[in-house]
Amino acid sequence: MRIAIPKGRLQEPALAMFAAAGLPVPSPAELATRRLVFNGRGVEWIFVKDCDVPVYVEHGAADAGIAGLDQLLEHESTASQPVTMPFGVCRMMLIAAPDERPLRSIATKYPRIAHRYLEERGLRADVVALGGSVELAAVLALTTHVIDLVETGETVRIHNLVLQDTVAEIAPRLIVGRDICRTAPDRVQELVARVSEAVEGVIA
Repeated sequence: MRIAIPKGRLQEPALAMFAAAGLPVPSPAELATRRLVFNGRGVEWIFVKDCDVPVYVEHGAADAGIAGLDQLLEHESTASQPVTMPFGVCRMMLIAAPDERPLRSIATKYPRIAHRYLEERGLRADVVALGGSVELAAVLALTTHVIDLVETGETVRIHNLVLQDTVAEIAPRLIVGRDICRTAPDRVQELVARVSEAVEGVIA
């Protein structure tokens, strides 16, 4: 089984959860080599950008993975999402510029989500796709609003931005590809059962 792990803030807790589930995760020494592929006792681990995890699983290049709900929604992923993780929980918010101007434009890393948000509410606004610190777009009046993830809210407070609406509650999910669900359902059931048990142990 090949499992995709998101590099960055979710990498460490994702590996810890799989380790708690009894899977042979790479050791710290192996991770320090900065390799992107590791093999161990029937599991191949691949390390990719968080936004790419749904793509690898969707297209069958990985059997399973850990992906944030933000990425799953943005990619409109059809992968199975059997387990919600207890770490990395945050909110996707509509955030206004300090002067709270009317909604005319939104900067975001999630243009599909932004368009759906506007459509569902019957609103009209330009959507500007950015790859970096989107809050800066509101601070510098590039846009009137941004849509981004909020964990502690510190960036929002520092720049006097205003939280206006919750777009979605976000948490990472264990995702499983359609191909392996069809060809190896027993392996999928075992993986889901192990990870579910590990998650319940953390919550308890």
